[in-house]
Amino acid sequence: MYQYIVYSLEIFFIVLEVIVLLYLIQKMFDFGLQVRRITLILVAPILQPMQRMVKHSVMNTFSVDLSPYLLIVVLSYLERLCRYLLQLSSGV
Repeated sequence: MYQYIVYSLEIFFIVLEVIVLLYLIQKMFDFGLQVRRITLILVAPILQPMQRMVKHSVMNTFSVDLSPYLLIVVLSYLERLCRYLLQLSSGV
């Protein structure tokens, strides 16, 4: 049961990474208002806390929003942590 939960979390973090990457790509290239709206709806709940933390930190830059990039780093770390926990539980 433990392995299923950790594996589900790993998949969840991978999906979130893909959504954040889509958000970054659509910021660089114009895919239309509908695509922008959908990606913003999906990313906003996880991006806003990161933006708040960056706003009150040393990494606050006025020209570039670093929060999506930091979010990708955090999500990839959490994904690797889940993978490590799966390896520990399987005994490999």
